[in-house]
Amino acid sequence: MDKDLKRFIAGQLRAYRRAARLNQAELAERIDRTSEAISNIERGKSLPALDTLMAISEALGVPIREFFPDQGFDDDKSPNRLRLEAEAQATLRSLSDERAKIALAQLKALASA
Repeated sequence: MDKDLKRFIAGQLRAYRRAARLNQAELAERIDRTSEAISNIERGKSLPALDTLMAISEALGVPIREFFPDQGFDDDKSPNRLRLEAEAQATLRSLSDERAKIALAQLKALASA
């Protein structure tokens, strides 16, 4: 479970950081941590302490619940799939309502093709 949680948080952090258009060093500076610490979290090498996760959440403007899975993990999903889903979710959240509606229509069209 610890490995899965590390992988999940890594994907979420990377996706939300990129959506915020920050590099690892910029995020690290905002939360008073090292870029190496951010890199280790994003690579799933370390699990952040709660205070670090709270600081990341605040710096990225993302509710802390986004760093915890809703219903456990799907063991059939690859790390790449988890990363892609987290990145898609972060990108969708960054869109205006109208653009999100268009993006959803495009995703539905792809899914039915």
